[in-house]
Amino acid sequence: MYHWLVRRNVQTSFAHLNAHQYEAVVSTFTPQIVHSFAGQHALGGVRHTQEAAREWYARLFRLFPDLSFKVERVVVSGLPHDTTVAVQFRVELTPPNGSKRSYFNEVAQFIRIRWGRIAEIHLYEDTDKLVGLLRDMQAAGIAEAGAVPIVD
Repeated sequence: MYHWLVRRNVQTSFAHLNAHQYEAVVSTFTPQIVHSFAGQHALGGVRHTQEAAREWYARLFRLFPDLSFKVERVVVSGLPHDTTVAVQFRVELTPPNGSKRSYFNEVAQFIRIRWGRIAEIHLYEDTDKLVGLLRDMQAAGIAEAGAVPIVD
């Protein structure tokens, strides 16, 4: 039953993200979150506070206003005091740099939950593909696509 509830909460979190309601997700983080995204780019790096994670999500949706998430698989392991969640999902968007081609990437996300609060999130995707998109966006005049990572 517990694992079913965690899977349902993960699906609900992605529904919030699809509606760009990231505050509903950030509010579930522990005060000292570890939020990491692989790579050296505008979305890369590690954040350790809710505020830095909130800034990261705000940047994500400024860069990609029509970003959507399609959850493909959720695997849950552990007990309430130390739960691990693996999520496989796909991101899809229309690049805001004038390109007519759609963009997608496959993502693996690992989450650690302690007593119902998210303590760690680690995101991994094809960063070469993402960096290529960010470079194209920067070349098209979207300066934030070349910004330094939000880290603390």
